[in-house]
Amino acid sequence: MIKHISILLVSGVLLSGCLTGGGDWSSEGLPWYHMHMADSLEQVSAFQPAAQHYLAVAEDYPQSSYYPVAVRKAALLYASDYNSARSDSIALKWLNVYLTFSLSRAERENVQAFVSVVQRIRVLHEEILRQNAALDSLTTVSKRQASTLIGDAHRLQELEQEVQEAQGELKKIKEFDLRLSKSRVRK
Repeated sequence: MIKHISILLVSGVLLSGCLTGGGDWSSEGLPWYHMHMADSLEQVSAFQPAAQHYLAVAEDYPQSSYYPVAVRKAALLYASDYNSARSDSIALKWLNVYLTFSLSRAERENVQAFVSVVQRIRVLHEEILRQNAALDSLTTVSKRQASTLIGDAHRLQELEQEVQEAQGELKKIKEFDLRLSKSRVRK
């Protein structure tokens, strides 16, 4: 992995040197640089920075010849579970932009199916978040109730002990009263 990153850094330095040393920074120079870096990063599975480079082209260079590819790649990488910066919102935004391009019927159907899948995943993620929040809330309530029940059980034990002590005292009083009554009858 370090070897791949080193290669990327060297190629980035070389690219920037070539471009600054008389390279073309016109409408195609920077997009070309971003696309090249994104492709290189994607090849070494560095999906988050690759997605950022594709996104830079998609957002900043809509007149570039790289724009359609950047839009598609940004959408795909932001929908990928392998990207630590995965975002269904960003993916859907760029998939919908991609659908505005001239596409073959088969490709349009594939993209529309992919949009449906991403939307479904987004809904499921939101449902999971809601269920987790409800679970957290129920866990908190359950812990409070368990704490209350433990406290109540402890108090009940104390009361039972007090009742037993009171019954013992009552028994002593009855015995004392009975002896007192017997001693009066004898006199």
